[in-house]
Amino acid sequence: MLNTSGSQYPAVRCEFILKVDGARPIVYSLDYINTQIYYLAPIEGFALSLLDGQRSISELSVLFKSLLPRTDKPLLDVLRSADTLVRTSPSQTGLGKDGLFDISDEPIADAQSFDPREFIIDPAHFAARKNDPKTSLRLDTPINVYTVFTHRCLTDCVYCYADRCKMTEMPISRWRQIIREMRSLGIWLASPDNGDTFARRDGIDLLECLLENEMHFLLSTKAYVSKDYIKRLIDAGFTKKVRGVIQRQVQLSIDAVDDDVSRRVLCIKRSNVARNQETIENFLSFGIMPKIKAVITGLNHDQPEKIVHRFYERGARVFHFVRYGRSFHRHTDQLFVDEVAIASLRDQFDRIRSRYDDADIVENLTQAPPDQSELDANAARAIWDGRIGCGGGWSALGISPSGKAFLCEQMKMADPFFVGDASYQSIEEIWHGAHLKRFIYPEQMQFAGTACESCPEFETCMWEKGRCYRDAYFSYGTVFHPPPLCPSNYRSGLRLS
Repeated sequence: MLNTSGSQYPAVRCEFILKVDGARPIVYSLDYINTQIYYLAPIEGFALSLLDGQRSISELSVLFKSLLPRTDKPLLDVLRSADTLVRTSPSQTGLGKDGLFDISDEPIADAQSFDPREFIIDPAHFAARKNDPKTSLRLDTPINVYTVFTHRCLTDCVYCYADRCKMTEMPISRWRQIIREMRSLGIWLASPDNGDTFARRDGIDLLECLLENEMHFLLSTKAYVSKDYIKRLIDAGFTKKVRGVIQRQVQLSIDAVDDDVSRRVLCIKRSNVARNQETIENFLSFGIMPKIKAVITGLNHDQPEKIVHRFYERGARVFHFVRYGRSFHRHTDQLFVDEVAIASLRDQFDRIRSRYDDADIVENLTQAPPDQSELDANAARAIWDGRIGCGGGWSALGISPSGKAFLCEQMKMADPFFVGDASYQSIEEIWHGAHLKRFIYPEQMQFAGTACESCPEFETCMWEKGRCYRDAYFSYGTVFHPPPLCPSNYRSGLRLS
């Protein structure tokens, strides 16, 4: 935290983007997993814009007072207010959890610098934006674009959540234009999800394009990756830290090491376990530590200990195990992890943590998920009020392989859920287009016959917090229905885990 001696040199950490979006300053961390956006007061944004790592707190305090002589707030109080906002966010668990500032006793050579003139905001415009539920939380420009280069995969996993419909794929020339536009709009986050990029022959070229434009993304694959491909990624800048501080990560999806289990879970004829092992060794030979991720279902609940044992011996140290959640495009109840499997998993993870004490183990499997049907009204309301909300159309946009724009990667890839077409439209045209806005700003009359029809919280629920139209659609066949978790919705929905 900032001290009061005035001798320290503060700067905004480089993993944060500070900008003016519309008529309000915002700051967010470059975390593609847990992206948190903080909406600042104008004075907070202006104060942060003065920090350049070259002036001490004492110098900055004098400058702040000279530029804003009518304010009675000391600079330190304003900075601490913004820092507290970030530190105390209940959902801040990734980048940024340690606060906004780099602080040094000496000038900070590589600190961010800003133009404070850009952070002079008309108070009336700020108030109008803040008080309008349609615009208070929606960004003028998305900060994350799901760059879905292909829906094809080299496996056909039983738990896949994506609607992997066949689509004509845009050529790399169009993707290059889109990625360059992302860079020109100040977009740093890309998410090449929903298929395996390496299933495209030019997949490596597409990843190189992301790297050439300094995009931050997770390289997640089930494919075999050769040393030649890894060297190409490194040459394009994969291991160069984003903004000098953030290391891109590799995630290899490995759900089993027993050949028969692997074939069954991945729906493949020939086991890829040996190729997985070679891929990990290829990355490690370049000094890149992949994270191994496994989706645990009722079919492979005996595999976590075997996975850690097999790949720890070969140098892997980071393992992430997640519980299967209902896939809306393919599902059987056999895929759920039942109580018997949970007991086995507890024993496995006890042994894993005891034996491999230097391994980084993340899992959500050793406790049964709460039964939503048993929640009392107060608990249901607390969960509902604490929901994070959907970023689709508010801070994120998806581009499918054909160019069709979407807002949720788990929704059905078809009309009427597309909100534009990047094969000929720009990101800005889609983002500000009538098609997208009609989807994210539904009329209350469209929810006739549901709890939403007469709900007094309709506007703030839909336009500020947001509701999961994915869960509504797959539970009730329409997006114009409250999702199962809504405490005013008394229709039971699908069991999710």
